[in-house]
Amino acid sequence: MIGGSRTITGKLREEPLVPLGVAATVAAFLYASWGIHRNNTRMTQWGMRGRVAMQGLTLVALVGYGLYGARSYNAQRRGDVRQLDWEKLEREAAAAEGAAAPATPKPRSVFASEQPRSQE
Repeated sequence: MIGGSRTITGKLREEPLVPLGVAATVAAFLYASWGIHRNNTRMTQWGMRGRVAMQGLTLVALVGYGLYGARSYNAQRRGDVRQLDWEKLEREAAAAEGAAAPATPKPRSVFASEQPRSQE
C-alpha cells in the first residue's frame, strides 16, 4: 500500500468519486433491468448505455486517484533521498576487503585439503 488509510471508511473519504460511480453504475443497471422486465427496448438501451458510461467514469476516477496518489508519494519520497559519496564508499570497501583478506592462500579446490587415501 502506497499510503493513505487502511480502513474502508478512510478510503471512502479519500476517494469519494469511486463509490458514487459504483452506485451510479448499479442504478443504471437496475434501470436497464426494469426496462427488460417491462419489455421496453428504449429504456433497456438507455440503461445499458448509461451503465457503460458510468463504468467508464468510475474507471477514470480510479485511475485518476491512483495517479494522484503515486505522484504525491513520489514527491514526498524525493526529499528523503540522500546523495551518496561513491568515492568514500569505494575506499571503505577496499579497506574492508584488505583487512579481511586471509593470511593463508586458498586451496585450489574443495578436495585439496583432504589427505590422500592409502592404498592397501
